[in-house]
Amino acid sequence: MKIPRLVIVGGKLALICTVAAVVLGLVNAVTAPVIVENRERALAEGLAAVAGKAGVSGAHVGEASPIADSPAAQTAYPITGGNGEGIGFILQLIGTGYGGDMQLLAAYHPTGELFSAQMMENQETPGLGKKAEAPEYMDMFIGSGAESPIPTSMSDLPASQADAITGATITFIGVGRALADGSELVRELEGLSEGGTQ
Repeated sequence: MKIPRLVIVGGKLALICTVAAVVLGLVNAVTAPVIVENRERALAEGLAAVAGKAGVSGAHVGEASPIADSPAAQTAYPITGGNGEGIGFILQLIGTGYGGDMQLLAAYHPTGELFSAQMMENQETPGLGKKAEAPEYMDMFIGSGAESPIPTSMSDLPASQADAITGATITFIGVGRALADGSELVRELEGLSEGGTQ
């Protein structure tokens, strides 16, 4: 009895797919722990970098607390000074940019004023939205959030800064909204806004 050609071709394809799946599984098993380790290291370095701009010697980042009821914030880390006094919070934030989700670390004083921010991960367009990775990009947001609102649209910026973000407006809006949501959350945690308890 002759085996139909279709069965032979189908069997070969099934064998190729099986081998490919096994190889991909092995590669994933080897690389997954390295990827997790690299992300944890990047997070620790990012937390240290943004906490270091608190202007207080001996600033310490506390344990992570998950956040459930925030549109942008995922996790809060309390920051304490050398004497143990609370000096603010670092939030892990998710903003939506042109290329999808952007992960940020942002540090706030208890008043909701942003004093440091850093882009952690994003898929923005090289040459445009990728500029948000540069430390100086976040300078347009630093110092806002308490007395003045965090800019969330180009009209909130002086002309010189607005010109600098032309071509990456969606990225700017995503970063600004995430940072503004974080500022509001910190104010709520401290009982300084309508959502907080006094």
